Amino acid sequence: MKITSNTLVKNGMPFIGKVLKQVAPYMDEMVICISQGSNDGTKEEIMRVMAPYQGKIVWMTEDVKFKEELTEVENDMVKKSSGDWVLFLSDDDYWLPDQLELCLKELDKDASVLSYSVNPYQLIDLQHYDKSWSNKFFAKFLRNKDLNFKGLWPAEMPYSDCTSLYWKDSKDVAKVLPYRFYHLANLKEGSFRKETWASRWRYKIGTAVEMPHEVEI
Repeated sequence: MKITSNTLVKNGMPFIGKVLKQVAPYMDEMVICISQGSNDGTKEEIMRVMAPYQGKIVWMTEDVKFKEELTEVENDMVKKSSGDWVLFLSDDDYWLPDQLELCLKELDKDASVLSYSVNPYQLIDLQHYDKSWSNKFFAKFLRNKDLNFKGLWPAEMPYSDCTSLYWKDSKDVAKVLPYRFYHLANLKEGSFRKETWASRWRYKIGTAVEMPHEVEI
């Protein structure tokens, strides 16, 4: 089994280097697309942190005029992915090695499964997470079989040909895993969700619950 990560990033500081470094040892290939609009040191940080993994990386850049075009950028990233599975790795998805390892062990147990979704700890800070996210699962591991994204970014969704890989739509081909990663969106300095046009996609903080273990990032 071969696995490729896909990461599209614009202004991913301060976490992008750590996000990539966490998963790099487990990936056979990493497709990294850096926005030409990044101006916070993202490119320099990625080049520094990923220097030992240059042989795994497929480099891309994007400079779209309209945000909706990013769906096609993601589809171009999939086309460049040679892995049997694609890990959809956002620039604020921080995986602990033990949780990632457990996910990877699940991937080829059932040939009929086309995607696996995971529920993250939506961190409010390093001591608390948002309880309202307890039933939010995101397709993170996607079988690279006619894989494509449909819809306009940032409301795009993954499909296998015309079959939705959203776990609520296709429970026969999409499954939920009982493992977790840290979602760092609330801790980031910059995010498209903070743009004036993105009010629909802004994260609202719900009930704060103390983390069950110490968080180190």
